[in-house]
Amino acid sequence: MNPPEIKIFIAGDDLISPDVQTDRNALVSSAAEIKAVINSSQNNRAGQTVVAMRKHVKATTADRMTITRRFDDAKKIVMDFFAAHNENLENEIIRLQKLGTAFVESENRRVAIEEKKRKDEFEAKLKAEMEAQRTLNMATTPVQEMIANRKFEIAKAATMEVINAPEPEAAKAKGQSFKQVLHYEVTDILELVKHNPQLCKIEAKASAINAVCHPNLPVPGLKLWFENVATYTTR
Repeated sequence: MNPPEIKIFIAGDDLISPDVQTDRNALVSSAAEIKAVINSSQNNRAGQTVVAMRKHVKATTADRMTITRRFDDAKKIVMDFFAAHNENLENEIIRLQKLGTAFVESENRRVAIEEKKRKDEFEAKLKAEMEAQRTLNMATTPVQEMIANRKFEIAKAATMEVINAPEPEAAKAKGQSFKQVLHYEVTDILELVKHNPQLCKIEAKASAINAVCHPNLPVPGLKLWFENVATYTTR
């Protein structure tokens, strides 16, 4: 299959206009001029610069989301089209693989039965061969020895016939494989964590910690502290 080639050309100026890029550069230069904040005037300038930069980031992020949303919509249309095209095939693949699995399981049961039957037959033939061997060893006359030897050869040949017979084998289609896939269901997460923590993924919930925790109220397993952060907002 040769899917059609789709080319999309977007120049930088098509995404962010020269005027917007100029504004960005001016903001960067303005911020770079602030080397320290040691008085109210410098603090106010820093705040105004941060607010201006945040407005710029917010506006350009909104533009970016508007543009990328169009690509996301187009991607979804293409994916839905191909998914609909292949839906019947995917469903049939699942159905046929289930049928194939059932057949292989049936074949494995048949082989297990035949292998047990082969084992029982071998043990019976071997027992008969050993009995014939003992009878031959106990022969006292040439006639008895001749008869016993003939019976021993027949019993021995019967044993070898079982040994040389092809082993039972499950029939399967070309390219078909059979394996066991592990599935699981968590019946008690607390017991699982208690006895096998390596099988679990445990993460601290940042939103809950920020909502209810305080450094003055110790929590086992958590180190809590405050850090001072100055922010500038548009309000």
